[in-house]
Amino acid sequence: MIPIKIKKNSGEALYVQIRNTIEKAIKKGELKAGEQLPAVTTLAGNIGVTHSTIRRAFKDLSAQGLIGSHVGRGTFVLDRSKQASKEETHEKGKSIISDPRVNGESTMAAQRLRMGVTRSLEALMELAKRPGLTHFTSGIPDPALIEEGALARLTKEALKKGEDEYYIYGESPLGLKALREELAKRFNAEGMGITAENILITNGSQQAASILAQSALENRQRIICETPCWLGIPRVFGAIGHWVETAARDRDGIIIEKLGRFNDGPPALLYLCPEFHHPMGTDLSKERQTQLINWAKANHAELLADEIFHDLRFEGPLRKSILAEAGNKNCFVMGSLSKSFMVGLRIGWLIGDEERINSICALKRAMDLGSPPLMQGIALSLLKSGEYDAHLKKAREHYKVRRDTVIESLKKNMPEGVTWTKPNGGYHMWVELPRGYSSIALFLNAIEKGVSFSPGPMQDIDHRFINAFRLSYSGVTPEQIKTGIKALGEAVLELLKGSPSEPGLSGLGDFI
Repeated sequence: MIPIKIKKNSGEALYVQIRNTIEKAIKKGELKAGEQLPAVTTLAGNIGVTHSTIRRAFKDLSAQGLIGSHVGRGTFVLDRSKQASKEETHEKGKSIISDPRVNGESTMAAQRLRMGVTRSLEALMELAKRPGLTHFTSGIPDPALIEEGALARLTKEALKKGEDEYYIYGESPLGLKALREELAKRFNAEGMGITAENILITNGSQQAASILAQSALENRQRIICETPCWLGIPRVFGAIGHWVETAARDRDGIIIEKLGRFNDGPPALLYLCPEFHHPMGTDLSKERQTQLINWAKANHAELLADEIFHDLRFEGPLRKSILAEAGNKNCFVMGSLSKSFMVGLRIGWLIGDEERINSICALKRAMDLGSPPLMQGIALSLLKSGEYDAHLKKAREHYKVRRDTVIESLKKNMPEGVTWTKPNGGYHMWVELPRGYSSIALFLNAIEKGVSFSPGPMQDIDHRFINAFRLSYSGVTPEQIKTGIKALGEAVLELLKGSPSEPGLSGLGDFI
C-alpha cells in the first residue's frame, strides 16, 4: 500500500485528500488491479483519522468504479480496463453536456444559452418596477409585522452580557454555541435528534447553498435541482462551476421516475423544497418523501432540503423535518430567519452529519471567518426571549388571511380552465393556465392593467412552465389583493379569447 500523507490544517476535507491520493495511485499504476487495500480500521489508525473519514473516501472511489468491496474478503482495486468499457457504454446514453469533462465547449455554450435567456427575462421583469402596480412578486416578509423598536430592543438584550464578545470574529467558525444549542433544542422538540455540533451558522440560507456547492465540486458530485424551483438556487451552483441538471416535480413533490437517469454515474447532491414549495406552495407527500430517501440511499446521493418556510405553517398539523426520517448521514437541511422574521438579519443555518459539517465549516472559514457575532447575538435574543414565537403566531394568521383572500379572489375572477394550488403556509402559490397559453404574454398585458407577477419560466433554469406563474401575497394587503386579482382575471380572460398556440422560446408566439 502506498503511503498516504494528509494536511489537517489545509482547509481541504481529509477524506478528499485520502481519496485523491488513492485515485492518483490507481491511475498511475502504483496500485494495481486486484490489489487489496488495508481494512478501514487499519488505514484510519495509520493515517490518524476516523473510520467514517476512510469510509467516505472509499465510497467516492467505489462510485467512480476504482475499488470494490466484498463482505468477508475486503476492499480491492478494480480492473480499470473493464470499468472503462462500462463507462463508455454509459457515456453513450447520457447527455454530452451533463458533465463538463465530456465536452467542455458544449457545456459552456449551453451555459451561455441558459444565462442569455435568463437575462432577457430579467430585463422583462424590470417592467414590474413601475410605480403604482399591485405587486404579486415580493419574496420577503411583510415589514409591517415587526413591532417598532424590536431591533433596538433585541440588540440591547444581546449586549447585556457585555460588548467584548462582539469585538472579535466569534468563538467558533461554526457559530455562536448558545445560538446553535437553542436551535438544536427547537429542532429536537420536533423530532430531529441533533446537537449543536450538527449545526453551522451561515449568512442566510443562500450562503448555506453556496458552501455546499463548493463542497460538491470537491466531492465531484453532480447537481440536481427539482423543477420548478426558485432560480436563485441553481444559479448558486452554476456560479461555482456546476452544470445543473433538473428533475421534474408535481404538486406532490419530485416525480421519482424522473430520477432514474441519475442512477448511474457520479453521486449526486439533490436540492428540494419539501415544505410550502417555492414556487408551488405545496408540501412533499409522505409517500414521495420515503421514496426519495430510499432513492438517495440506494444511489449514494445526498439531499439538500430547503426548509426556509418551515415556521410559517398556518394550516394543518406540524410537519417534521425530512431529516427526522432520512437521518443526517446523507441529508442536509438549510433554513434561516429571513422568511419568517427579518430578511436583513442574515442569519441562517445548515444542519447535517457532524463530520461533514466540520468539513464544510473549513470552507466557510475560508470565505468569511464566520458569521457576524452581533447578528448571532440578536438572533439568540429573539429566540430565547419568546419574541420570535409571538411574532410567528401573528405572522401565521396574517399570511393565512392573505392566502384566503387570494383564493377567494381567484375563484371569483378566473375563467374556467385556470387552476391553482392552496398552500398551507409560506407565501407563494402556483397558478396554471390551460396548455397552449403563455404567462409571458399574460405578464405584458397584466402590467398594462396595473398588476405584476412572476411568470413560470422565471422558476426554471431551462425556462419551462410557460403556461404557469407564481403569485406571492406577502407584500400585498387584502384590498390590494382583491383589486389586483380582478385586474389579473381580466387579463387572463383576454388571453384565453385567442386560440392556444406554441409560444416559442420567447414565450410570445401568436399572442403579441
